[in-house]
Amino acid sequence: MKLSIKSDKPLLNFYLKDLSDQKHYIELDQDVDIPEGWYELNVHFVDTKIEISDILIENTSIKEIIYTGYYTDGNNKVHQPATAVWDHNGCFRIWLHTQIGTLFQRVYDSIRNGDYGKNLFEKYVLTIDKPIKINDKFDTSIKSFFENGDGPHWWIKNDRSTPWMPIELGEIDKDKLLQELDIALPFLVKKKDGRIRKGLKETTDPDLPLVNIEDIKSKMVQLFLRKIGYKRIIDIGVQTLHPGKSILIHRDDHYDSGAYPYIKGCKKFYWNIKNHENVFFKLGRSGLLPLEKPLLINTIEHTHAVINQSDKPRTVILIYGEM
Repeated sequence: MKLSIKSDKPLLNFYLKDLSDQKHYIELDQDVDIPEGWYELNVHFVDTKIEISDILIENTSIKEIIYTGYYTDGNNKVHQPATAVWDHNGCFRIWLHTQIGTLFQRVYDSIRNGDYGKNLFEKYVLTIDKPIKINDKFDTSIKSFFENGDGPHWWIKNDRSTPWMPIELGEIDKDKLLQELDIALPFLVKKKDGRIRKGLKETTDPDLPLVNIEDIKSKMVQLFLRKIGYKRIIDIGVQTLHPGKSILIHRDDHYDSGAYPYIKGCKKFYWNIKNHENVFFKLGRSGLLPLEKPLLINTIEHTHAVINQSDKPRTVILIYGEM
């Protein structure tokens, strides 16, 4: 691959980083022997502001795709659109592919024409599917699933295919919330794979009827549900995944459920509220979920699997409802 970068001043500190986070220091405007695939171009600020006007792969401009890049300043604030570096510890980043046709297809399949040059993070979620090697004791299919990395994807928010979005809930007493859920959820539900969870309903799959939030026997849980954005509830579950255990690759097939109109898309609340460290949830081509934060996720449209490589049980809150 030959990479060229047009800028008003020479770049002083830059490299490509592959999906395994290995850095590749290369010469510009020369054929470079690197494996085919996705690379994140990192351009660091050194001593002076530098404006980048174009990026070329094999002498072909990436055109408006340059606006998928973004700048993280020295205070860790993200700026987009941004095609420059300008302060200490700042870095411009953009995902590129060694085959420019692959880059065009991936980006054009994701981003609408009128959105280039705008702040894409307001309208899209950027995910990076990176390969991860997991413990050999897990099932071969799961190991292969996690070891495959599909690279970057831009997903439009609030769409049927949106894989996940973070939720801001403010400060919550996690232990108190779990205590209140233990009181509010009356049923112990046995899943098909043998796992046990506490649930609002005596069922293994989300289904109607909808439950009014005020009928749930905990004021704290009621407030929690409204913070998330639910109007009525289909089901709530608190579920544990023990150390060394996994949830095999699957897709939540609820198309025939009466609840489907309420649960399709990115509407499932998911919070790994206890012991997320060394627990990995891969959600299809969007890669690993950031389990340190509460999320809305889409497990109907995306194949997924979960493993617990830690020595502690993982506790998660799962909720479906009308938003």
